[in-house]
Amino acid sequence: MTRGLALVLALAAPLLVACGHGGSERLEGKWKGKSAEGVSPEAQAAANAFAVDTEIDVKGDAITVITSRDKQSGTYRVVREDKSQVTIVTDKDGPTDAQTFTLVDDKTLKWNVLDGKTITFVRGK
Repeated sequence: MTRGLALVLALAAPLLVACGHGGSERLEGKWKGKSAEGVSPEAQAAANAFAVDTEIDVKGDAITVITSRDKQSGTYRVVREDKSQVTIVTDKDGPTDAQTFTLVDDKTLKWNVLDGKTITFVRGK
């Protein structure tokens, strides 16, 4: 019986991993937009208003970007993750449309929206 139980556990292990939570634990949670960086001075007020109106909600491998005008949800996979950055692609992105998030600390995240243009988020409750 012990041998049979060991075989069942060995066969079930990949299923347990597959049922586990995908995505990046470091991105997990609700993030509220705080400010925009890297835009021209003329666009700064509008960019900040957009940033403050934006939220990101990450649960497992599901990501939702929410604004007062729109809500987009999808799944994602991690392409690369290191000490300070997580790079992902979503099911709606093309293979070269990776999204990079820089984790400044446990409560601050910067989303590189375009080259040199970021939105800073703070972890919500």
